[in-house]
Amino acid sequence: MSVVGRNYLCPCGSGRKFKKCCLNKSGAVVQSYRPAERSSALARLMRFATRPKYKETHRAALGLFWGDWLSEKPDRQLEEVMTSEPVEIAYNSWFAFDFDCGGERRMLDFYLESEGSKLSSGELNYLQGLHGSHLRLYEILEVKSDHGFEVLDLWNDRRFYVRERAATRQVVAWDLVVARIGPGGDGETVFETIPYLFRAADKDDLLKGLRKAHQAFLREFPDKGIADFFRTMAPVFHKLWLERVALPPRPKLITGDGEAFIFAKVIFDLVDREAAIRSLADRDDIVDHGDGSYAWLEPASSFQRSVGTMSFDEKRVVFETTSQKRAEKARDELPSLFGGAVRFRAISYEDVEQAMKRAPQTTKQKEPDIPIEEQRKILGEYYENHYRKWLDEPVPALGNRTPRHAAKLKTVRPKLIALLKDFESHSERQRRSGGIAYDFRWMWEELGLERK
Repeated sequence: MSVVGRNYLCPCGSGRKFKKCCLNKSGAVVQSYRPAERSSALARLMRFATRPKYKETHRAALGLFWGDWLSEKPDRQLEEVMTSEPVEIAYNSWFAFDFDCGGERRMLDFYLESEGSKLSSGELNYLQGLHGSHLRLYEILEVKSDHGFEVLDLWNDRRFYVRERAATRQVVAWDLVVARIGPGGDGETVFETIPYLFRAADKDDLLKGLRKAHQAFLREFPDKGIADFFRTMAPVFHKLWLERVALPPRPKLITGDGEAFIFAKVIFDLVDREAAIRSLADRDDIVDHGDGSYAWLEPASSFQRSVGTMSFDEKRVVFETTSQKRAEKARDELPSLFGGAVRFRAISYEDVEQAMKRAPQTTKQKEPDIPIEEQRKILGEYYENHYRKWLDEPVPALGNRTPRHAAKLKTVRPKLIALLKDFESHSERQRRSGGIAYDFRWMWEELGLERK
């Protein structure tokens, strides 16, 4: 037997919260649910939600959950994400507990009305405990391995403990999790789902976006509460997770003249090999590398930059460069530069992603010559020297202020704290993977900051 949470629906069936109903009545207890009852209750609910009568409801929910991501045929990477188990769990949980199926009624409401009488007391207790639950954004304050987390609700700054085991092996301090909490079978608070994990560095952006969304929500629904707001946020969290974690945009590579970076080859047939090589001699814009290849240069402000490199074989000249514009320049100008000794044949292009797929797999790394303990010592001394100096060097992320200066400024201090948290979480992941990690804890005290 275990006391039900104060803010959960009262098990007497009144529809009121427990604290406002039977909390103060003598002997107000509920049966704890067993793990098997949790599993069976979820399985029954999910089977109910997939009945043919709810096909159109699912269609509407999927459109909201995925938004514009469904407007085009997914590529391989997106398709893998869409069909992954974590995303399936995230969608099904949101659909069952949060999605408004009409008239502010959830799939859980329909299920309890239709099938609730068939449930065991433990199954019923479990599902009632999740009535009104929703996803929220939490910061991990401390990880207690194989036991749970000290967490901070970033919306209301409430600190509490969540019992959890498996996730303590993946999540580190200062990580941000979007999670659903509920009552455990023994009355403790537990994480029901943790569908989304964000970096510590994402905190300010996520909170800023949430506050903006909440303002818009209140303008449209002034009588709604915070739980109603967060129930609508699952698709937003999902979109942010896709953009920042699962499918982040690849860095856009550009050349020095602002063109998109691609690998280009321009092929010329050799009409007269000897004449072609002679035409390159004594030119200021041609550099002979001495190995049968030549660099072609062009003016750029007060210096010369490379347009590309050309090499000779028996019958052809191959010019290689890194933009379409430069390849077309070679196609149009090199025949004249060679004095008519070459004839253009073709151009081929390959983007960076294609080139990476074609690249040979790297062989297994050999054991390092330097023993691991010696590496730890060398890197430890390097990190210590680097970060001691870092405190007094301008940092672009802090508006080119030094960390020591930023710590004294109320407006900049949050950015500095976010940096330290990001350093720590990254270092802890290195340590867990067997890498060489640095301990940043001393830095908080040195800067006069509270580590919280």
